[in-house]
Amino acid sequence: MKVILKRDVKGLGHEGDVKEVKNGYARNFLFPSGAAAMADAGALKNWERHRAEREEREKGERAEAEATAARLRELSLEIAVKSGEKNRLFGSVTTQLIAELIAAQGMEIDRHSIHLREPIKTLGEFRVEVKAGLNSPGPAGTGWAGGRGTVRRHIATD
Repeated sequence: MKVILKRDVKGLGHEGDVKEVKNGYARNFLFPSGAAAMADAGALKNWERHRAEREEREKGERAEAEATAARLRELSLEIAVKSGEKNRLFGSVTTQLIAELIAAQGMEIDRHSIHLREPIKTLGEFRVEVKAGLNSPGPAGTGWAGGRGTVRRHIATD
């Protein structure tokens, strides 16, 4: 069955794509969740009519994502935290804290788009990957931008 995706569906495609899927998948998941519509003749004609508008919007989003990725590559953050013996932190540096620090730099990044290979629980320098929103074909198939950060000891003053 041919369907037109109304929103991005992981593992299937992006908004506006026309895809061939199994009948049960369309009836039991895509249609009830509002993720797709049946691609009949009228819907396909409407889809063709709005193609230029979708492509223009995607081009603008891509340019914005590339600008954000370039800013993220140059970004370096420093986080002051409390630590104990052997430079171990009390707690850890979370994606929420990193997102707040990036927002303080003037960029809005969702904390779910920040990827830590492992939790940051020691002092030192770390590299953090951020999903910049690019859907370009690349070596990994997604647009990741990296930033650097330093976790340093917080000195309490009384």
